[in-house]
Amino acid sequence: MKDLLKRCKRYINDKLGIQATFSKHKKTGSLPFFLNDQYDFYRLNLLEKEFAVLAAKNNDDLTPAKIQKHIQIVSEKLQLQAIFLGQSLSSFNRQRLIAYKVPFIIPDNQMYLPDLAIDLKEHFVKARSKIKSLGPAAQVVVLYLLLNPDVDAMTPKELADRLDYSTMTMSRAVDEIEAAGLADVSLDGKRRVAQFDKNRRQLWETALPYLKTPVIKRLWVDRSKNIDLLTAGESALAKYSMLTPPKRPIYAISSKGWKLLKAEISVEGSLYIEEAQFQLEIWRYEPQILAEQETVDPFSLYLSLQDTEDERLEAALEEMMEKIQW
Repeated sequence: MKDLLKRCKRYINDKLGIQATFSKHKKTGSLPFFLNDQYDFYRLNLLEKEFAVLAAKNNDDLTPAKIQKHIQIVSEKLQLQAIFLGQSLSSFNRQRLIAYKVPFIIPDNQMYLPDLAIDLKEHFVKARSKIKSLGPAAQVVVLYLLLNPDVDAMTPKELADRLDYSTMTMSRAVDEIEAAGLADVSLDGKRRVAQFDKNRRQLWETALPYLKTPVIKRLWVDRSKNIDLLTAGESALAKYSMLTPPKRPIYAISSKGWKLLKAEISVEGSLYIEEAQFQLEIWRYEPQILAEQETVDPFSLYLSLQDTEDERLEAALEEMMEKIQW
């Protein structure tokens, strides 16, 4: 906790050029016991105004709604405007606190003190225009995080090693993800570290407007040599749900893989579905990166079929998403 207070003092001094004075708040006996389990309480003197500070002992389970409620309780009981102080908080949750008008300080990230007309966002973020959608590499990063909930912070180099992209490509992907508000990016020495929201369902819902179908085009193929392909489309959905598999199987391959396949073996497209052996989806990114055994991952599958108007597929997609362990 001393380290958090030290960081907060330095942050306020560096960004506002003023000294902040903390002292242990001794009159907390009127507060509910559960708050003492979650916070240490301090008095903060800042710009000749006094505040009560709720310094979170561990903010992993603190949602913006909970923090708002705790701030209200402390403000009423101690008769002081209360401020939330935490080690870290996702960009999305900081935006929600601002919407609730909850004062907070996250050292080295953001300071929101509406009583003092202060809304300072640090973070080493370059000015970027709002993006409309994520590129293929950035989308792979987000989907990888959704499939691996134990991962919450990574550098572009670490992402490159795991996802088989160049570090430069992953650095650009992190830029896009940050611009979309899907991760907090800070500097740890010379390393850029992307911190992602631990709530995977929330990350999915926030990211969804920026995610696109991975499918570039679909081809009916009538002949090929034996090749290993991932099950995709309705064929994959049948594995994730009670949907009946289609008569002709559907597979996925990356655009790069498709170019190599055409060059190395005999693959012929069919003009007529009746003549085809299977359907082949050409993807914007390598489906193998995110694959589960011999099937494309459920998030990419959802994106590839989300615009369907077939009620059977809609019901199967809903069934698949309900089974996901967030």
